[in-house]
Amino acid sequence: MTLDRSELKLILGALAGVCLSNFTIFSAPLYIGGLMDGMGFDEIQAGLTITLEIGAVASVTLLLSNWLDRVSLRYLAMAGAVVLLLANFVTFYIDDYAMILISRTLAGAGAGLCLAASSALLGRMSDPDRVMGMLLAINTLVMVLMLMLMGYAKSRWMFNGFVGPFTLTVVVLSPFLLLIPAQPFSTGPKEQKNAAGVDHHLALGSLGVGLLFFFCVIEGCVWAFSERSGINLGMDEGDIGMLLALAQIASLAGATLAAVFGEKIPRVFPISIGIILMGSSGLMIYQTQSTLVYSASLASFGFGFFIAFPYLVGACARLDPDGRWAARATGINLMGGAIAPFIAGNIISASNYQALGRFCLGLALFCLALTLLFNHQMNRANIGTTVKAA
Repeated sequence: MTLDRSELKLILGALAGVCLSNFTIFSAPLYIGGLMDGMGFDEIQAGLTITLEIGAVASVTLLLSNWLDRVSLRYLAMAGAVVLLLANFVTFYIDDYAMILISRTLAGAGAGLCLAASSALLGRMSDPDRVMGMLLAINTLVMVLMLMLMGYAKSRWMFNGFVGPFTLTVVVLSPFLLLIPAQPFSTGPKEQKNAAGVDHHLALGSLGVGLLFFFCVIEGCVWAFSERSGINLGMDEGDIGMLLALAQIASLAGATLAAVFGEKIPRVFPISIGIILMGSSGLMIYQTQSTLVYSASLASFGFGFFIAFPYLVGACARLDPDGRWAARATGINLMGGAIAPFIAGNIISASNYQALGRFCLGLALFCLALTLLFNHQMNRANIGTTVKAA
């Protein structure tokens, strides 16, 4: 895939929005650990807090998905960055549970505006699978640096050890949002025909975003309380932060494969491999008594998620050129990631961490069956078998 200058600008703009919207998910273990260790929250309270924040990202993205061809994506993204920045500053000065819920929900809404604008760009990319892999690879590099910093920041400032690096990331990445087009995408005769055909793919798109939802429930359940598993093994907080960062190197390898090969690899293979690795790794993270197995399972989990995710979102992005199914896909996947910590917290409270691992494995097997069905229907519809023109 050869990128021209205009498409490269779109990718850089989309990268900023993806990084800001994914920050909470990537840092979920330290986010939850900061709430539990610094503020005395239990698993359910901590899970609800992050669920509301990520849920706000998902809800805003989904609500805007039908309007993305009519609004200025640049102004939408910049407004989101301002809301996110203000919400982070407010969080520094509060310690009341209800106020934290409100401030983090507002932060999620701001991140959702950024994600809606960024995900709309995917429909205009020549190879969405590959572009999504590129975005995730660079996003992972950013989070490797942030997680190394946050592991030690959390040990000193607890929950503010999450909020501070997040605020810094917003400040650094916001200028890149200016590369997103200021004007809505124009819709010519060809695009009008394609847009009118969105309903033709309603069932297929619904199946794809449904698969993404359950896929990200697995991701959120495994990732959210993984720091707690390390604490239960007697590991130091700073070492766990470093380990979570190093696990992102394996994630980078998965995203890089998607970025390099794109649609040259049939989507069913990376998606299926990723789901199997996520389910089995999730089981081991919460079952093992070995720090070595714990470390290897984190790496295996990261690789599995990042090799599969670009192909799932890329498949949905191919369903229409205006980015509506891409926005729905990113919104629904975050909805799965949002509800996952709350589900996981309740499973742990009702049973134990081992039960959470078994739940993740069972859900992975269900997603594997959905993957085979989704791939079959995509092939029948002859979608994604050739590279689109940009």
